[in-house]
Amino acid sequence: MTSADHLRKGWCPGAHRPMRSGDGLLVRVRPRAGALSLSSLRAIGAIAAQFGSGDIDLTNRGNLQIRGVSDGAFAVLLGALDTAGLLDPSADAEAVRNVVVDPLSGLDPRRADICDLAAALETVLLRDARLWSLPGKFGFSFSGVATPRIGGRSADIMMSARDDCFSIVLDGAIGMGCEVARGEVVDAMHRLALAFIELKANDASFRRMRDAVAQFGVARVFAMAGLPLPTPLGEAAADSVPVGLLQRNDSVFGAGVGFPFGRITADQLAALCDHATVAGAEDVRTSPERVLVFPLQDAMHAHELLRGANAAGLIVQEDDIRLAMDVCPGSPGCKNARANTRRDAQRFADTFEGSLHGCSLHISGCEKGCARRTEARLTLVGRDGRYDIIRDGSADSMRVHDTINADDMSTTISRLILEPVV
Repeated sequence: MTSADHLRKGWCPGAHRPMRSGDGLLVRVRPRAGALSLSSLRAIGAIAAQFGSGDIDLTNRGNLQIRGVSDGAFAVLLGALDTAGLLDPSADAEAVRNVVVDPLSGLDPRRADICDLAAALETVLLRDARLWSLPGKFGFSFSGVATPRIGGRSADIMMSARDDCFSIVLDGAIGMGCEVARGEVVDAMHRLALAFIELKANDASFRRMRDAVAQFGVARVFAMAGLPLPTPLGEAAADSVPVGLLQRNDSVFGAGVGFPFGRITADQLAALCDHATVAGAEDVRTSPERVLVFPLQDAMHAHELLRGANAAGLIVQEDDIRLAMDVCPGSPGCKNARANTRRDAQRFADTFEGSLHGCSLHISGCEKGCARRTEARLTLVGRDGRYDIIRDGSADSMRVHDTINADDMSTTISRLILEPVV
């Protein structure tokens, strides 16, 4: 990395390669196979307080971002991350390690334990330098249930598990999958990634797997990887958000704590770690729904952790309206944003009466849509303090339904939720 690389704008950030934002450098820390030790989580909070603004984001890929790092503090921060065992060996190795893991895998008795498969793929990603040419946002995911999306989010190459059956699924063809044995999962995903690289070499416009699927068809991509032809997959119900007391029947297996709009302060995180320590937690899982899952088997300790999290201002109820909202940092934290999204989102959450009725709501400060790349039932895009409303689309859609002031957000969203989609 050259001396100026970490100052580049528009970067998909990491720790070695942070991104310039409105509040300083944004440093992203990627958990390994979707998990962190509690001591590592505590270290991230302490580093954010010492070298950043104290604000920490949990992203829709389950990564943690330290915000507000000054140029002068960056090198020292890297050393602190390295000392804490949170730094990858190189920028290229870090960039390719985009792996999302089902946070309930191996905890919920109805889910397959696939954490070892995710860890094995991360080892392959670090060792095979050919994979380092994958686009920065190209990602993999491992689901312990039949639905391949984790938290409603898709990845370029996904694995889903049903009993002893393991299916490999590509973004752009969610309803089709190739079944492989457990011992073949990592190799299959590896070969599919190499097939994408080969296809991309012939068409530089390909940025994601869905581009290759759209151009050549899902069967062609699987065939290039030497895998069987994909077959239709059965429909699987979407998961609920893993917040609150997590249990199956009478068996408790964890406690889930959500970050309001994906944000926590270093002080809040320190308090949460203290409560988790008292509860006996030793590690934590990250969820793309901006939730931390603490594995616990004792209901009393889990409830104590949740009470402490609630007192710290965090989300502990599954029906909290903020869990249905994807909200970017907005202004002034992001120079691209043209609205104070977090302020407006919190004001909406405080004043909105009723339920979103399963409606997904995305509030974005600009057309980039960093908080959610997929379509939402309602997407609000900032325009000089106002919002364009897009129905059943993403932030970069041109299908603007209406433009409103932030003061009209509650009334307008209430009406649109109840209106039939035409």
